[in-house]
Amino acid sequence: MKTLKFACAITFLALLTISCQSHHSNPYIPITDADIKPEISQVLKFLKQQDYANNSEWHLFPGTDTSGDTLKRLGLPVHGRWVRTYVNKTAYQFLKQAVRPDINQPLEFPPGSFIVKQNYRSNFDSISPISPDESALGAITVLYKPSPSFNHCATPQLEEYNGVDCYGGNWFYGFFFQSDFDEGAISSASQTIQDNVNTFCVNCHAPGYNTDYVRTLDGIRNPFSEESDASYCDAFQNKPLAQKSPVETERSSSLLDLTAKVATFIEDVTLRPELPADVPADPTLVFNEFGPEFTQAMFDVYAWKSFIALNWPNKGNNPDTGKPQRGEANKGLAFNYNEKSPTVWETFKPTFEVFQPGDINWNPVDQPWNQKPPQLVGQDCNEEDYEFVITMGSKTRDVVNETGQAFAGSFGYLVDQDKKRVRYEVLFNRTEFEYLIGEGRAASLNLTPSGPKGMANKVNFPDNRDDTLHGEGAMEVKSAWKELCLTGDCNQRDAENLEMAKKRFLVRKALIYDSETESCRIAQMGLVGLHIARKTYYAPQWIWMTFEHKDNVPDADAKVKAGTFYNADLSPLENCYQLPFLYKDPAVAGCPNVDLNRFIAELKDRPNQLTRLVPIDTVAQQLNQYFQAELSQVDSPFANYVLVNTQWALNGRLQDGTVSTKNCKDNGMGTDCFTMVPRFLRNSVIESYMATYCEVEGKPKQVSNRSCMGCHGTAGADLSYVYLDAVSQRVKLVDVVPKK
Repeated sequence: MKTLKFACAITFLALLTISCQSHHSNPYIPITDADIKPEISQVLKFLKQQDYANNSEWHLFPGTDTSGDTLKRLGLPVHGRWVRTYVNKTAYQFLKQAVRPDINQPLEFPPGSFIVKQNYRSNFDSISPISPDESALGAITVLYKPSPSFNHCATPQLEEYNGVDCYGGNWFYGFFFQSDFDEGAISSASQTIQDNVNTFCVNCHAPGYNTDYVRTLDGIRNPFSEESDASYCDAFQNKPLAQKSPVETERSSSLLDLTAKVATFIEDVTLRPELPADVPADPTLVFNEFGPEFTQAMFDVYAWKSFIALNWPNKGNNPDTGKPQRGEANKGLAFNYNEKSPTVWETFKPTFEVFQPGDINWNPVDQPWNQKPPQLVGQDCNEEDYEFVITMGSKTRDVVNETGQAFAGSFGYLVDQDKKRVRYEVLFNRTEFEYLIGEGRAASLNLTPSGPKGMANKVNFPDNRDDTLHGEGAMEVKSAWKELCLTGDCNQRDAENLEMAKKRFLVRKALIYDSETESCRIAQMGLVGLHIARKTYYAPQWIWMTFEHKDNVPDADAKVKAGTFYNADLSPLENCYQLPFLYKDPAVAGCPNVDLNRFIAELKDRPNQLTRLVPIDTVAQQLNQYFQAELSQVDSPFANYVLVNTQWALNGRLQDGTVSTKNCKDNGMGTDCFTMVPRFLRNSVIESYMATYCEVEGKPKQVSNRSCMGCHGTAGADLSYVYLDAVSQRVKLVDVVPKK
């Protein structure tokens, strides 16, 4: 077992003003709590002895006990539909101080802390479709911090990502069914889940690094968290925005000039290689003068112009130096030459080229932007005849079994109708790259899941005005790819042959890296989804633009359904809304937008059934038609892609020029907070499982329950998950830059 180092600074010591000493002399830490062996059967035995739910020494998690209804609704399927969270005295004493905003982060819970979450599901015999009064306690999840004497690491199978700390902290992550608790013994079913629980629990908890991996505490401390007084399902109703913000705005020019400036930007649908720097005017001003639809059109056009510019063919190697010219559009080439040439975004830097957490001496401070992409280490990874590298079997990395698909809270990878996994890659532009390598921010010794050490909540990527050298601002691109099926025996044939496929998709001969086998293979891949996130002056909370292939999925309410990720012959179960997370019955595969239990042999490669829960709005539909018409004229496969929507922050930059850091309660409007517009945004092949069920007109209905901005706001690194990706990736390189 590796020796882990634990610091006392800004931990329980700082909060309770006690000295950093042996836990045996700490009056706040009962010996029995800290000395429980970090093993699931021992944890269950201790909790049963404690009778925690009826023990006056245990408390509800501070901040979750503010109303009479202590059963809270969650949107994460792993925790059921409702939860009730208990903490022992050790954790409670810590939390009473830690919830205070004046206590600096990162925080560290004391040894002996227990956080126990009761996870309730719908009762199969319930008359009311979704009611906490008729729910059933299904499973118990536990966070337990054992004594340092156990030398416990949450992910012992991983290398220490920075040479010092354990990924996931020194927490023990536990899972068992309530029936196990009642009987006092761990069942084989619980043990199977427990054997895998540490990696996918850590994957979800890692963004809460600054609050010692405790996401509930992060939700209380983080101003980006969506504070709400509304009932859970009321939050998911599509409510029209007010026609004017309460923020007082003043025009610096005439209304006629403002109208002409914004209208000219919106009406120009010409295919151009120039990347727009920002939207043409302050969105709060535009909103107040012209209303929400006009402002949304401004952002949607910005999204389409960015999509076109980023998919323009990139320049080849510099004829004088022979080096690549990454991220530079070749303005001398027509747009449709991108079928033969890498696009601009494909030449951006992938995470693995900049971060190497397995090498504690890694510090790419002098890594050039225009270097040739390095070769990957692995069997058959020395192949040279490929056009793009794809290293992620899911949207987030789980280096043991690739069980994570989308952002925090989803664990099932996505499988298409031919039982092939959808693959992903994350890249960033030169502006973000140069910020990351500066001042040791990419050095392995400085890594944490929420940013460099010593910069808790202080990461601040440049916007387009800060970026005086390139004028772009930080930008990230996240792509989703399906493996093309072109033969007659396909369940869903993508095209008759490769040439026909290239008329339907952006196709790349890709080098696919498999982290499970540490090997590579070549496959023809078709682009099915593309996220573009960009930080600009008028959008310091970033602009979130998401595109996908038009044939991916049908609308959930469509009478006739068809799609690349939809099987029209598959009937859903009548009680999909009641089924618990990791349900065993293979029939669950008919339920739409659901994580499947990939630990069950019958479900390991079973295709997912996907639908679009929020139809593409009228503004985006109209603009899609305009830009698709332009792309059709140049015979481009990009005419088959649609803008799903663009998310932005109203009042994201206050009128005095400062950045708004507070999320308006219930996503309303205010003068000192920002409003997410639209509130929910979901790409069907990237955030496939961001969904829950609500009762609508007496019947259960599946609804979208997350968004780009809402999820990224919890990342701890200026709305970017790049550091979470960095610490969890293990793609090794043959040729590396000199170390500092």
